[in-house]
Amino acid sequence: MAGKLLTYVLFILIPIVAIIVYFSILTKFSVECKSEIFGSKLSVLGHLKNCIDLCWSKHNFGQDIFSDDCFVVLVNSSNMITRDDMEKIFDRMTKVYFDFLEPNKAYMVKIRYNSTGKEVSLILLQI
Repeated sequence: MAGKLLTYVLFILIPIVAIIVYFSILTKFSVECKSEIFGSKLSVLGHLKNCIDLCWSKHNFGQDIFSDDCFVVLVNSSNMITRDDMEKIFDRMTKVYFDFLEPNKAYMVKIRYNSTGKEVSLILLQI
């Protein structure tokens, strides 16, 4: 009797534990593009890189024939970010169309897939 009860408990407990582990792994590795990015230079560049990678993969890694505005994000860094900083962090398929982001100033940045240039563009918008 105790053996059957233990078997039933295990049949219920194992799937529940598996679901919990699955969701914890899923949330740890899920990548998203945040609509507002604040923080240090490295933090901001890391979040922008996530957005760029999502845009690039969404368009079949440069094979898509249609251009698209993937994301528009609000960026505010506590440090100066130059084009050189961005080009060091981002992949070759990324083209930055502005020179710098001043510290503690909010900017709207459009992340756009350009099918003619097979690139992801970062474009500064007016706020």
